[in-house]
Parts: sequence; structure tokens; C-alpha cells
Amino acid sequence: MNKISSNKKGFGFYLRFVISILLIVYVFKKAGLAELWNVLQKTNVTFLILSILLTPVLVLISSWKWQVILRAQGIRVSLLKLFWLYIVGYFFNTVLPTNVGGDVVRAYSLGKSTGKHAEAFSSVFIERFTGLTALLLMAIVAFFVAIRNLWDFWLTVALVVSLIGYILILVVMLNPPIFQWFEKKIKIRILNKILGKLLKFQQAALTIRDKNGALVFAMANSFLFYVAAVLNVFLSAKAFSSTLTLMQAFIITPIVLVIAMIPISIGGIGLAEGAYFFTFSRFGLTGPMGLSVALLMRAKALLAGAAGGIYYSTMGIQIKDALMEMNAEKKVSKGDVKGDVNYFSSFEGVLREKKSPLKKYQDIVMGSYSFARLLKFEMITFLFGPMPGILGYFLRKVMYPVLFKKVGKGTVFGRSTTMRHTHKISIGRSCVVDEYCMLSAQGDETSGITLGNEVLLGRGTVLGTRNGTIEIGDFSNIGANCRLGTTSRIKFGKHVLLAANCYIGGAQHRFNRLDVPIMRQGYESKGGVVIEDDVWLGTDVKILDGVRIGTGSVIGAGSIVTKDIPPYSIALGTPAKVKASRKE
Repeated sequence: MNKISSNKKGFGFYLRFVISILLIVYVFKKAGLAELWNVLQKTNVTFLILSILLTPVLVLISSWKWQVILRAQGIRVSLLKLFWLYIVGYFFNTVLPTNVGGDVVRAYSLGKSTGKHAEAFSSVFIERFTGLTALLLMAIVAFFVAIRNLWDFWLTVALVVSLIGYILILVVMLNPPIFQWFEKKIKIRILNKILGKLLKFQQAALTIRDKNGALVFAMANSFLFYVAAVLNVFLSAKAFSSTLTLMQAFIITPIVLVIAMIPISIGGIGLAEGAYFFTFSRFGLTGPMGLSVALLMRAKALLAGAAGGIYYSTMGIQIKDALMEMNAEKKVSKGDVKGDVNYFSSFEGVLREKKSPLKKYQDIVMGSYSFARLLKFEMITFLFGPMPGILGYFLRKVMYPVLFKKVGKGTVFGRSTTMRHTHKISIGRSCVVDEYCMLSAQGDETSGITLGNEVLLGRGTVLGTRNGTIEIGDFSNIGANCRLGTTSRIKFGKHVLLAANCYIGGAQHRFNRLDVPIMRQGYESKGGVVIEDDVWLGTDVKILDGVRIGTGSVIGAGSIVTKDIPPYSIALGTPAKVKASRKE
């Protein structure tokens, strides 16, 4: 199924590629290379520079609108960051034309940094939709104002189809009952999947339906943007000494932009050039002049895209792999629960995804699809991980630090330690990670494990996160076979001492639903566990989620702590109760 889907996407891409080439060849043949060269020779440098300088202004106007829409959804992002994400979008739309559009890239990048993917995608949708509204209104007005010059059957069809598509999107997105009707009537799996994604965007989009100020601003900003776009075309035409008037630019610009939006070529290549050639010809300005303006527009977009590519290279995102991971489907075994469930094990969730075995392994162990990182990890752990004796300790001390985010001087690792997502793990100086320990920082990029200086992890101890953090303070000693696991937070102060077999849990299973097995209902957290400085936990102590143990406290062996313990207390029992104070 995946292979067929991939082949379809590839066929569609190559078909659009061929159409783009054919359109470009046709337009250049119609214009004539000699006539085009004559126009280019008349370039006015002053207007050319003004035209180039207007490009970042256009991006800034759109970024401003995007920022206001995001604020209406409760997301605050700097204008500068949105500006650069927009430029990255140019990179994917112009310099690197692929199946992944620039809007998808900037929406995913924003969602990744804010943790709100649905809101990020819907903000891009709203930003584009308000722009489309303004553009269609301007195009329709321009068409009827200059209908004697612009009348053409196919142009009329393009405008009508665009208008009908706009109305359908508007009706569907603003009426939740329509989605519910489609979900009941449509049983085709792929359509249900698309409806599910659209429903998330709809829910996020509807959050600003009552934010009249944001919507009014978005529309006003859209008209401002297209006024600037008209000026952009006007200055670009003047750069080639054209006689184009500002009124003609007001008519030509929206018509060209609507035509370029028709999704039959890659990034509008060929369509935009043909549209400029057609509209300029209809106003008696010659087709080669229109083609020259189109080429200048394309060159400016490529220049912006090149800058976006440089910025994208600093973001550390492999967008294709990231989107595959985000959109990966889960396989549901016969007899298991179907629908949106939370798997008990991160292994189970990954193994049910439709990915190659290698990518599943990288998801579980590496948290990255980087082949270089995989090769380095496999070579080091294979050669030195199980090596016994002093030679093993020495070589792991030398080689293991390159696998982690940070490792201080003097830290040693026992043999056969298990490590996952090591790029999110930091270890201080002079620490000891004993044999058969496990350090796992699985989850998103906010997950992590941090060990302070001179921390000892006893043999067989497990530290594991799932979208959470574990912080162990300086000089702490974690006994053998202890287990610390969280989906939120576990934080130790300094000089914390855990005897063997202790358990610290920073989350618990949900169990409020009866129609879904408990192991499929996911987790909830009361804020994690905090253990302050100079605390001693006896053997077999269990600390449950939402508990804070105060400084200097002692918890008796075998106790289960379910509530906060005041500083300097001596507590024991099941559940643990304060029996005395160390200050008395």
C-alpha cells in the first residue's frame, strides 16, 4: 500500500514537472529569444534595486498577519522567527521544489517549536485563506473592470473554478455538522483519514472565529499585501523601461496570481510566466515584456529561497523524515482496540507504524534518522559496550562521551549499559554509571536526562522518560535496581541517597474509560516528583506522582509515599506517614 501511494505521489510530481517544462518552452518560443534579449538590455538599475528591496517587505507583511493569527490562538512567536520561517517556505517552493510545500514546512517547524501542531497548521491555513479571499475579490473586480481586454474562455473557467473551490472550503470549514455527516456516510479509509486531519484544523481554526479583531486585521493585512504585490509588479516592469501604468498593474497582478495558483505545475513554474505573457499582451505591452517581469519575479523568489535554505540548514530538521514520522499510520492487530489510543509501550507504538525496520530501530534507540549518528552509535557500543575489565572501563570512558549531549571529565561507564536518545542526555564530571544500567530519554525534543557531578547509578538502575525530564543533583547516590520513570518530571536535589530497589514514578495510567482497556488510555501526571536536598530513601521505597519530599527527610524501608513530606521528617508505612522530625 505504501509503495503504491509513493508511486502515485512520484507520478504526480513528474507529471507536473513535465507540464512545467512544456509551458516554459512554449512561452519562450512565443516570446522569441531575440525579443526577450532586447527587453533585458533596457534594464533600469534603480527600479531593479527598488523591486528587489520590496521582496522582504512583502514577507514581513505576511509574517505580521501570521503573528496576529497565532496570538488569537494563544501562541506567541517573535516576528523575526516567523519572517525566517516564511523565507524557508520560499526555499521549498522555489529552490527545492518537491512534494513537500513551503506552507507545510513552516507549519511543521512552528508546531515542533511550540508543541501545538494543529494550531500551527491551522494558523497557516487561516493566513492563506484570508489572503485567498482578498486575492479572489481583487481578481474578480479586475476581470470585470478590464473584461474587454482580458476576456478569454479559459481564464473565465479558471476564475469560476477558483471561486467555487473557495466557497466550498469556506462552507465546510465553518460548519462542523458537515464533517460529522461525512464521517457517518463515508467509509473509505483514506477519505476518513483526510477528514480526521481536516477536523483538527477546523477545531483550531474555529478558535478564532469569534476573534473579530484578528480576522478583520487578517483581511486588512491581506489587502495591504496585495497592494504591495501590485507595486512589486509595477516596479519590476519599470525595471525594464515598460510603459505599464499603476492601474494596469492593479488589474494584471491579481489575475496572474490566481492563474499561478492552479496546481498543474511545480511551484507555478510555466503558469506564472505564461500568465504574465498573456496579460501584458492583452494590454498592448508585448509578451516578451511580461515574460521579463515574470523572470525577475522568479529570480527574486530564488534569491529569497537561497537565504531560506541557509537558515533551514541551521534548524536541524530533516523535514521529509519528520513529516513521515508525524503522519505514520498505526497497524491495529486483530482483537486490539481501534482508533486514537495511547500505547502502553513506546516500542509498541513505533512497531505498529508503517515504516521500515531500520527506521523503527532508529526511532526507538536513536531518536534520529541520521545515518552518521547511527553508524557512530553502533560501532562504539558494539566494540566497547560488552568489553570486560579495566580495559573496557578505560575505552568506554574515552569513547562513550561522543554519544551524549555532554559528559564531564572522569565519568565512567560499566559494561552492557543500555542507552536511548543519548543526544538528550547530559552527565556531569566524575559520575559512575554501573553495569546493566539503562538511560533512556525517549520522547520529543523536550525530553531529557541530566546527571549532576559525582552521581552514582547502581547496577541495573533504570532512568526512563517519555516526553519528560529527569534531573539528578550533585553527589547523589542511586542504589542498585532502582527505577525512575516519568512522562512529566522527576527532580532530585543534592546529596540524595536511594537504597536498592526504590521506585519513583512521575505519572500514572488513566482508567476513567470503560470502553478502552486501561493500558490503551495513556497517562496523566500530577506534576511529577521532587525530592529536595539531603534525603534518604530506604530499600524498596515507592514514591508516586505529584509528591514532594522536603529537605533532610528520611523515608523508612518498604514505604509507599502518596503525599508530600515536610522537611526533616521521618516517615514510614503504607501509605507513609510522618512519625517524627529530625529537628526534635
